[in-house]
Amino acid sequence: MRYEQLTGLMSETGLSPEKLSTRLGISNLTYRRWLKRPPQEDIPKGYERNIAGGVYQLLAEGKLNHDSRDVSNFLENNLPEFFQAAISQFHVPSDMFNKNSTHQDKVAAILSHIGKNAKLRRKVDSSTVKIKKFSTWGSAWKGRIVLLMKVIRSKQLTLMDKLVAYGALFYLILPFDLIPDSIPVFGYVDDFGILGFAVAYYAKRFPELFPKDSPAKSKGGK
Repeated sequence: MRYEQLTGLMSETGLSPEKLSTRLGISNLTYRRWLKRPPQEDIPKGYERNIAGGVYQLLAEGKLNHDSRDVSNFLENNLPEFFQAAISQFHVPSDMFNKNSTHQDKVAAILSHIGKNAKLRRKVDSSTVKIKKFSTWGSAWKGRIVLLMKVIRSKQLTLMDKLVAYGALFYLILPFDLIPDSIPVFGYVDDFGILGFAVAYYAKRFPELFPKDSPAKSKGGK
């Protein structure tokens, strides 16, 4: 993450450097030094967990908005490391990935693996009302959910094509919390990032399913 990306996000909160440094778990002096660093320079890797935790906390407090493009980009490009907890929960084979697998490859493979379970797909199909309730959390949530529901109901796509969407929607309605209690975050931020990833996955592979002004199209379907 670059300094300009962090300062862009933090500027949306309207909070002072003193209050922001507290949220990020760093000293006020350190944060002020960051403000003076070259915008294109990368923030030291060791601070990534602090920054992620701070962004999640600011979202929980309403200081950041889920509908913000910068927030959406952050969530999708910084999928929380505790997403890996899903691997053990769903018995993902250890040999599913090779040394050349990208992070996107791994996320898509895990969601697809979840979607292969017929019982979990039936759970998604029977949870339409519950899933739609998340749409009230903002236009970004609504847009992603509508598009993924469109995927699983599509008559143009095969079941194999729909697995990632099923996996993402099931992840949204998981009956247990994958986020460790020791991490002070807003739980559904993880889900928001996963939904965004799945939408981008389909926008890239099946662009004909998405209207020109859809959230996925406007973001380039990365």
